[in-house]
Amino acid sequence: MKNKYMMGALLIGIISLFASCSDDNDSNPTLIQPTEFKLNTPEYANGFIDLEKSKELNFTWSQPKYTADNAPLNVTYEIQVSPKNSFTVSTDEAANDESGEKVADYDILSPTTQYCNATITAEEIDKSLVRVLKFKENEVPAELEVGIRINAYIVEGNKRLNPVISNVVTLKAKPYYIELKDATPIMWYLVGNMFGGKWGDKKESIGDQSLPMFLKPNFRYDKKTGTGEIEYTNYFLTDNFTGKESALAGFKIQSDFDWGHSMDGGSGTDGGNYDKIVYRGSTNYDGGHILASAAGYYTITLNTAKNTATMEKYEGDVTDYGTIQIAGTFNDWADTPMLPYNTEGVENHAWYYVMEVPAGQTVEFKFKIADGNAWGKSWGYGATNGAINMYGKCESGGNNIGLTEGKYVISFNDITGAFSIVKL
Repeated sequence: MKNKYMMGALLIGIISLFASCSDDNDSNPTLIQPTEFKLNTPEYANGFIDLEKSKELNFTWSQPKYTADNAPLNVTYEIQVSPKNSFTVSTDEAANDESGEKVADYDILSPTTQYCNATITAEEIDKSLVRVLKFKENEVPAELEVGIRINAYIVEGNKRLNPVISNVVTLKAKPYYIELKDATPIMWYLVGNMFGGKWGDKKESIGDQSLPMFLKPNFRYDKKTGTGEIEYTNYFLTDNFTGKESALAGFKIQSDFDWGHSMDGGSGTDGGNYDKIVYRGSTNYDGGHILASAAGYYTITLNTAKNTATMEKYEGDVTDYGTIQIAGTFNDWADTPMLPYNTEGVENHAWYYVMEVPAGQTVEFKFKIADGNAWGKSWGYGATNGAINMYGKCESGGNNIGLTEGKYVISFNDITGAFSIVKL
């Protein structure tokens, strides 16, 4: 997913960035390790900040000296917030500690920036305080000393080179209670000839012209941004660039229904590079289709934080059930055919069904093969019948999956057993 910034305006929970502190003009400068750089103390730091009544706070800082002649470089900055003026364990580190021994004392705001100033909403700072202190509605501190600092580094691949920390600026603030909710995992959508010739590019097309990929069972998605990995496993046709049959194989992947921020096959023609998926961040580029090098089973894995994707052959066992049904309280447990992801006449293993649950109602359902009232082969999920789960890996004969009121695209993969539900 791309970061979006708006000059002079602020979206809640998003850092808006205004002026670049450098441009990357030098060729291959030699990095040195900076020892310090300064986060400037804003004038309002001398007063008292009521976070509930405030809107935004502005910060500026200097660029660390990363070369001997201080050549301009693309430096990445992350903003850290601590209600304890201590920066030992981040909220992310504490959340990933399976032992439960680590206790967070600071939070990192999202996203990072390559600019030397930022405007941060008071609400986002307050959310950081709640994440660290975990206070309840009747336990809000009357006043806190909030420490702000900047962590700078150079990005090279997956590495953070030459990190350096700024000084800490301390603010006196009055926090307020916010009920924190995990961000909804980011979803990307499959479109194209491989999927019935459907090329939807609007949110309204989900479940008709745009088919959601699958959230990964047991994957830990980022609670603040919703980023992580999503996947899709099915049978794919190939494309040899000749004849009418070749058009069947092509497809692309969209995130927010903007063709400029989609994934394609990395070529400027209808044909792409086999098994290659490329992220396009420019509205001026229309790349080729994503293509399988040979007809067969593949798994697409997409990282929504890095905007990268791979297409690899699936080597596991596969059973062709022909069709998959959905049955539940909404249809008196009768067989209702799910729709195939793949274009008509092509072997398919990913299925979807659009369900609308009326206001005030709940439903329970399972996936099964087409055998009428018999239940020779079925799939379910959850600790108990009717438990609400939006994704997971089904078990043979498992419990009924529950849903409350709303409209949903329910997807099921009969190869992996994964199910995933997207609310419309």
